[in-house]
Amino acid sequence: MLQTLALPIFAAPSLLLTPLLEPRYFLIPYILLRSQVVDAPEWAVWVEAVWYALINWGTMYVFLYMEREGVG
Repeated sequence: MLQTLALPIFAAPSLLLTPLLEPRYFLIPYILLRSQVVDAPEWAVWVEAVWYALINWGTMYVFLYMEREGVG
């Protein structure tokens, strides 16, 4: 219970004060959260997987296929 309450309290100040918010800052708290959730229904895991796949697809599309002026 203490870890469940302390993780967001200590993670929020370190994330909010950064000048550049990147997805890698959420990786360790996400892994800790997923390791504690053991009774998630299978459909919820699939919805989460599709959600993250869409986010990854959108990120790759922006960086690989969108035209950026002044780069290169």
